[in-house]
Amino acid sequence: MRIHMAKIIVFAFGGLLVFVWLAGCSSQTQSTQGSLVDVTVKEIALMPFLAGQMASPDAPIATVSAPRKAETAIIENVNLPDGTALIMNRIVNTELKIRFAERLIPPQLVSEAYQPLLMAPELDTPRKRAIRLGSALKANLVMVGNIWWYRERGALTQMPDNPASVGFELTLINVETGARLWRGRFEGTQEALTSDLLGGVERLNMGLRWLSAKELARYGVKSVLGTLPLK
Repeated sequence: MRIHMAKIIVFAFGGLLVFVWLAGCSSQTQSTQGSLVDVTVKEIALMPFLAGQMASPDAPIATVSAPRKAETAIIENVNLPDGTALIMNRIVNTELKIRFAERLIPPQLVSEAYQPLLMAPELDTPRKRAIRLGSALKANLVMVGNIWWYRERGALTQMPDNPASVGFELTLINVETGARLWRGRFEGTQEALTSDLLGGVERLNMGLRWLSAKELARYGVKSVLGTLPLK
């Protein structure tokens, strides 16, 4: 099996764009060599995931609600299952903990600081919320995540063999300046591989089996964070 419709797009700002094709999936990475050179991770926090697709960090959170039109025909069932945001929080926090160790603020502390900061979604934006959260936690960086589709294999009644499919984005915000330092996106749907069985599977290191949505999301998070040039 392979990721048939998988796209990883990573943006960093200020510098020369370099395009890299990741082995084993139809993925494209855009990154820079310089925009994050002077950034030091003192303390970093993951803001609880937002449900829906974010047009911009400055768009009202109330508008973060639906996938792009081009994706709707593929997804059909655009409603996220209950608990999806919590699943993504755990996956991303696990990967951030591996990389940043004690510099990652524990999820429990983030949750306690997050709830009092909530404003009306019509007035609030992801960037403003991330800055308030980072200031409250004394973190210099905040990762913002949003998930717009998360579909298990067999979830479509008219297509009982449909594969798992996941789409999400991560954005890194500088708390002091409010600048968006980096952005990474994953969109993936698994499909049976017939033409390049061994090559595709070995490169992706997924094994000869279908993945659950959670496993596909974990693969996507590892892939996207693998392009973040911070340690």
